[in-house]
Amino acid sequence: MVTAREMDLLEQSYTGRGEAFFHVSGAGHEGSCILNSLLEEQDWLHCHYRDKALMMARGIDPEMFFNSLFNKEGSHSKGRQMVAHMSDPDRNILSMTGPVGNSNLHAAGIAEVVKGTAGSPIVLSSFGDGMSQQGDVLEAIAHAVRKELPVLFFVQDNGFAISTKTKGKTFFSRPDGEADSFYGIPITRLDGRYPQNLYRPMKEVVDGIRESGKPAIIVFSVERLHSHTNADDHRVYRTEEEIKALHESGDPVDQMHSWLLDQGISEEELAAEREEIIARLKEKAHKAQLSPEPEPIFTAKKEIPSHLGDRKQEYRGTPGKEELTMIEAIRETLRFHLDRNPAVELFGEDLEDPKGDVFGLTKTLSTQFPGRVENSPLAEASIVGLSIGRALAGKHSVAFLQFADFLPIAFNQLWAEAGSMYWRTDGGWECPMIVMVSCGAYKPGIGPFHASSMEALAAHIPGVDVVMPSTAGDAAGLLNMAFESGRPTIYFYPKVCLNEAQGKTSADVSRQLVPLGVARKVSEGEHLSFISYGNTIKLCQKAADVLKEQGVNCDIIDLRSISPWDQELVLESAEKTGRVIIVHEENKTVSISSEVAAFLAEKSDRKLAIKRLTREDTFVPCNFDCQLAVLPSYQRVLEAAVEMLQGSILWKKEDLVQSGSVIVEIIGTSPADETASVIEWKVEVGDLIEEGDLLAEIEADKAVAEMKSPVSGIVEELILEEGEAVEIGAPALKVKTSENIKISLKPRTKENPGEPVITGLNIAPAAELSNALPVADRRPYLVDVAGARGSREVDNAEIMKFCPGWEEGEILKMTGIEKRNWIGEGEDIISLAKTAALKVLSRNNLTLKDLSLILVSSGTPGQMTPSLATRIQYSLMPDGKREPGCPAFDINAACSGYIYGLQSSWDFLNSQSRGLVLLITAEVLSPLVDKADKSTSPIFGDGATASLIAGIDHPLKKSGRVRVFRPVTAACGEPGDILMVPADPAQHIYMHGPKVYLEAVASMITQLNNACVQENKDITDVSLIVPHQANQRIINAVRQRLKISEDQIYSEIRYNGNTSSCTIPFCLESLIKKEPSGHTLGLTAFGGGFTSAGGLLEIL
Repeated sequence: MVTAREMDLLEQSYTGRGEAFFHVSGAGHEGSCILNSLLEEQDWLHCHYRDKALMMARGIDPEMFFNSLFNKEGSHSKGRQMVAHMSDPDRNILSMTGPVGNSNLHAAGIAEVVKGTAGSPIVLSSFGDGMSQQGDVLEAIAHAVRKELPVLFFVQDNGFAISTKTKGKTFFSRPDGEADSFYGIPITRLDGRYPQNLYRPMKEVVDGIRESGKPAIIVFSVERLHSHTNADDHRVYRTEEEIKALHESGDPVDQMHSWLLDQGISEEELAAEREEIIARLKEKAHKAQLSPEPEPIFTAKKEIPSHLGDRKQEYRGTPGKEELTMIEAIRETLRFHLDRNPAVELFGEDLEDPKGDVFGLTKTLSTQFPGRVENSPLAEASIVGLSIGRALAGKHSVAFLQFADFLPIAFNQLWAEAGSMYWRTDGGWECPMIVMVSCGAYKPGIGPFHASSMEALAAHIPGVDVVMPSTAGDAAGLLNMAFESGRPTIYFYPKVCLNEAQGKTSADVSRQLVPLGVARKVSEGEHLSFISYGNTIKLCQKAADVLKEQGVNCDIIDLRSISPWDQELVLESAEKTGRVIIVHEENKTVSISSEVAAFLAEKSDRKLAIKRLTREDTFVPCNFDCQLAVLPSYQRVLEAAVEMLQGSILWKKEDLVQSGSVIVEIIGTSPADETASVIEWKVEVGDLIEEGDLLAEIEADKAVAEMKSPVSGIVEELILEEGEAVEIGAPALKVKTSENIKISLKPRTKENPGEPVITGLNIAPAAELSNALPVADRRPYLVDVAGARGSREVDNAEIMKFCPGWEEGEILKMTGIEKRNWIGEGEDIISLAKTAALKVLSRNNLTLKDLSLILVSSGTPGQMTPSLATRIQYSLMPDGKREPGCPAFDINAACSGYIYGLQSSWDFLNSQSRGLVLLITAEVLSPLVDKADKSTSPIFGDGATASLIAGIDHPLKKSGRVRVFRPVTAACGEPGDILMVPADPAQHIYMHGPKVYLEAVASMITQLNNACVQENKDITDVSLIVPHQANQRIINAVRQRLKISEDQIYSEIRYNGNTSSCTIPFCLESLIKKEPSGHTLGLTAFGGGFTSAGGLLEIL
């Protein structure tokens, strides 16, 4: 006890002078060391991080603690673990981690293994009062009760969880008082402040566990005499009086000192012993401090035998002798290892017969191996945590999680424990276990929380291998590899593949082996590479088969192994074909496709065209049509390949209704079924049937069922023979109906996009490829537009007052303008722009920090520096707090400025596909108008707009109804003799109306035509033209020259006037909300300078 206390003080000294960085004191907890006199060599200890005295009593040398303090090579973890997280396999002291409470499940798992063995071992699970409320602790106690396990749950109650007081907030200290028992276990309460009184009551409890084999709980009351760690200061939440009192009455070292004096040991003897201890500790600390530093290591995984990574060792079964499906191959491989190795145990929900797993994967195994194939509680953390404990005690655990969606519940045990075990103990402890996880979607009837895959989440766990087979041979080979590797392995198996007839393997599964980190080349080709795994491999195969008919040969790489993955084969394939499509059903962000694409971008010596087909960052819906839309599908895979090959594709769909006949498809009995067969037809050709009549008895993969008619009519043909096994959804019989009807109530059960018609493929040699994808792929999204006009509404009557010479109605006749908005009192260009920007940001839940670029188009910025863009940016900063943000700059292209801005945004977002541009137009022209000038005073208005434009990978693209084709722009140069907006506010706008009219009409038509030509379109393909609202005469002239009707060109100038670069986005503000899907908008503008521009928008 004194050694532990003096070590704490010495560690505090080292941290206080900066020679060590972290310290955890056990002061006040030293009394737990009394337990060591009752524990035997065969017992196991999961200690609390304040159990320094107990661990030294068990035999850990103080030098090891100092090696850990200084993170030295000689520490048990070679400097990887924090100081208090000890481990000593030779003394059965298990490794601690930071996520407190985890170890209790390991303790229960170990206890299951050692119960009843020689010497009646017990397992100590020591933890704090704060830790006691972790779910893993409560699950462990429940399991110990359920299985009657010899575990001593030793709760060290110092009243604090760092600064939080725990009294009345734990299972043993409730709001209604102190509990006498928990889960039926009596609670023994001991006072750790008086160690001299502990031996007998502790012995009684320990002996009771050893004799009964049942769990016990001790609540060990102590005082935490020091701060939580050196990073904490308990004076913040404890008073001086409180701290003084606990040192006076709650120090077990002082109490033991007094007791020893009472027993006749002199003060001199005790003082001499203490001095000797201090000297010995200082010597050991100094030695540790001067000992070698550890070398960094860059893997958390144990080395595997060389043949397990050798691609030449692969054997996936004998061709021509395929007879086992994936589910059968996995089952027989498990049977082989259960029979061969008595340490192998299976643990998970519903594994025992007669159920034999929810998919039937373990059927017959519990009957053949009773007690070794065991049903677990419905608690994923328990399944994995208990399996880790069993593995630590010498078993080869196989844990089953029913669905990948439940993996996050067990993530803590996988990441903090199984994955780090070998690394954090420098191989002192190993965790040979396999976590079997069913995964994936593509089945009607399953949806969120039953259809995820989660392999990317798993691959982020250092120290764990992650695999996913797509065939029976891979399933057996990877499982054999996992058993032999001795490393923790997360083994995902796609439930849709379990019963597939294709991809079977031979019966010799015990011989089959798939090396770790070695991909399988499914097919060979030189034009395009598919990189995939799991469910999506067959989608790539189906697409590749169609492409082969078009003369396109594809490499298909099945990764099989996710962590590690076969970088060599993937790079070789990519550099050969130059075109890569990566396909998986996991989320897109931070996924396996992200990793593969990034690796190829870094390592390839040549340009590559790379595309990812994944599930977007959303959940898997239950509606099967929506599921197919969200996930990669055969249709999407083939379309992506055709697009990458610069071709075109159309789909010819076959109708199930033919001349009054309906094809009835065979059904399954559950979402897991892949095949079914008719056992017996209950109808014959010519029978009159009604909706709901029994058609046949069928047998699917999981059960026998009845198939009933979805329609009324006459049986025209029995398409399937009795006993013929086919895929779910295959045509079963044809029914003649009284009229052409479809089976409207039967939802789709499989993907059937129709027959592809492919044209125009470019299969040029890979060397001729560029990195560019087709333009259509790169069009950004116009997400939203908002506007703000000057608050002062000026009608023609007011104009006529200060601009005499107009006759009644003449202004409207000459300009098409009836009123316009000018700025009012307190308004300026900044306030209008800010209003527009805040509108569009707030209704899209955005802030300034979400923007990648701010562009501002204005002919009236007011000053040159700072730019208008940066002044608007500043106005949007909360409380004017300046901090570095996105770039912001002005565009001055007069009335063409909005389309110029769209072009700049387009180009920017093609280099920043996840970017978001705020394009602002802001014009305050009224102060610059000579109100007596008939050519300008009625024309101009004041306003500002804000448009959000998102790149193709930005999440907001989902909100966008509009895709932006790249605009065309031009300028022919003009010194300001015809049209001029002055910088000097004392001057006025000048415009030569007739010349502007001629230039504007010709330029706007030209640029619109150029925009169409660029996209291989004709002006007749444009549904609606949105011209710059210069004046109505110019708009009418454009319409007349293009020979289009009035409803094909948009005008709202009558009530808004000419707001220069704001006119087009003001139009779009209302148009994009109501314009029908599929329409194409044509934008065109002309402005001072002379600038001109055109562009196309597609309404989705």
